[in-house]
Parts: sequence; C-alpha cells; structure tokens
Amino acid sequence: MILDDNLVFLDGAALTETAASGPVALNALFRPGTSHGHIPLVIMVSEEATGGDSLELKLEEADSADGGFSEVATLSVPAAELKPGARVGWRHLPHAVTKGWIRLTVTPSGSFSSGKIFAALTREDAQPYSHGMYKNAGRAAG
Repeated sequence: MILDDNLVFLDGAALTETAASGPVALNALFRPGTSHGHIPLVIMVSEEATGGDSLELKLEEADSADGGFSEVATLSVPAAELKPGARVGWRHLPHAVTKGWIRLTVTPSGSFSSGKIFAALTREDAQPYSHGMYKNAGRAAG
C-alpha cells in the first residue's frame, strides 16, 4: 500500500479516547470537491482492542481547512470486529463527499483499555489480511 502523509487521518490513534484527525485536503485527487470515482479509504486496526462496546466513525466535510465541517457519514463498528489487521468502516470514500476538505473522528463507546487504529486515503484498495499475515515488529500479530 502506497501512502501519502498528507492523506493520513490517524496513525496509531488510541481507542481509549475520542480521536479526531486534522483536515485532509482532497485537492491532490481527481476532480476534488465534485463527484468522484472510487477513492480507496483504509481504516485498519493496528493493535487489538480490549474492552469497550463499539466505535463510532464519523466523516465530515468542509469547503476549507478551517471552515465549518458538516457530517457526511457515520458508522458504528462492534468491538468484536476490532482485531489486528482488520479493516473496518468504509472501503471507499462515500460519494456523499463533495467538498475539498474532510476529517475523521473515532469515538469509543464503553471503556477500551487498549487498541489502536490507522486511517488514510490511499492510491489503491488494500486487501484484507488473513490470519498470520499482519506483521508488526517482525512477528505475526493477527
């Protein structure tokens, strides 16, 4: 998976509290702020979540980085799905996104004692890992 630092929402954000990304510009993508083709979005669990009930993922959009953000899409992910290497949430940026700036907020429900998440727009669709394929520090983690 090829990553652009400018398109990363969250990297290793702890699930023990609400994590909000900074604004991400869509100006490097095809036809920003208008209808678009499938833009791959990866939201992946990078450390197993323990405790808690679920995660709420919320995408917001605005016309500028400091503009008033409005909600575009919200999704709830059960805690049972939060295993290392698991992709959660949307696979592509929702077509409801029509403005040039977006941000992502992850809000835990219940009390998580551990767990981390990674989220970014990517150039290609990342395929899910099978058991034992997710490597972290040279060890199979999932």
